[in-house]
Amino acid sequence: MQKNQATEERNRSVFFNLSVIVIFVALMLSFILYFYKTSPSIKRVNLDNLANSFATSVNSAHWQWQAQGRPEIIIMSTFAPRLDDEKTLVEVDKHPVFMSANGWPKAAQSGKGCEDIWNMVLNIPLDSDGFRVIAEFYDGVRLSGDVEQSRCRYRLSSGSYFEYKVFTGEVIKN
Repeated sequence: MQKNQATEERNRSVFFNLSVIVIFVALMLSFILYFYKTSPSIKRVNLDNLANSFATSVNSAHWQWQAQGRPEIIIMSTFAPRLDDEKTLVEVDKHPVFMSANGWPKAAQSGKGCEDIWNMVLNIPLDSDGFRVIAEFYDGVRLSGDVEQSRCRYRLSSGSYFEYKVFTGEVIKN
């Protein structure tokens, strides 16, 4: 009789332990799914940061173009803090930026031209932090009959994008 009770007690203990594990796993899965759905996409946040950097660089290029007497090409410099001193900046890179008559970075009106603008303005590859940014050109004449509506769209395969109006220098986040 005691063997029977011991077997029943062991079975009850195993069943209880399995029940606790199943409930724990179910709760963990529901928390993971909840946080996964409500947290912003890392790629989207990174693209927003790139759009902000792009807009800042475009405006810097425009003001540098103004200050230098409106040349066709300006040289943009990239600075970083010196390793031994956070307060001292050192120049780490220089690169040319071709400017339009209106004072905004320009290139050929094509997808390749939009890639060139990206490289001139941000000076980083279109592959950023493990994802590919796709550069596309939209001709304003075809879109609305107005050449000033021409734009470069920089997008992710997920659909997130921002646009750069090549004639006005405006950066529009989606």
